[in-house]
Amino acid sequence: MISLKTHALLNQFQRFIKKAHFVKQYDKRDESDRKMLQRVGRKFGVLFFVILMFDTLLDWFLGIIDIAIHLIHLIIELIEYSFLILLAQLFNFDQQQSEMIIVNATIIIALSLAYRLIPALPGLTLRVKQYLLSAWLRYIKRKSSCWQTMSLSHKIKCFSAYSCGAICLLFFL
Repeated sequence: MISLKTHALLNQFQRFIKKAHFVKQYDKRDESDRKMLQRVGRKFGVLFFVILMFDTLLDWFLGIIDIAIHLIHLIIELIEYSFLILLAQLFNFDQQQSEMIIVNATIIIALSLAYRLIPALPGLTLRVKQYLLSAWLRYIKRKSSCWQTMSLSHKIKCFSAYSCGAICLLFFL
């Protein structure tokens, strides 16, 4: 039997899952012209910002990747050093013998992982391709159904807003 408190928590969790499972996409069919212009303007504003700040954003991105790589390297060095100390204390090995044991163990683990991963790789790539294709088709279906349900005047205004933004972008470049 489930207690009353546990049952209440499960119901609360299920309601949370239902709310957060798939967030509804912004419905463009009922938007006003002003909201459509704001949405298109935000898109082109972000695009202008990315174009203007591309070098800085790229430097920040590469800096973050560099910091992450250095942190991973430090963690690996910490693990290796702790294994060196452990092997030296438990089995009275010197540093060279401990390093050779760690290197050989690492090579054996890498080879066994590669042995298991290489046969599974075609299946994994097929799954990823199918997932990406289905996500793309869902996106296209959602966009086309939204476009088809718009009124003709709203389509013309939306097309004009995107055209004006693209022309401004081309003149900027």
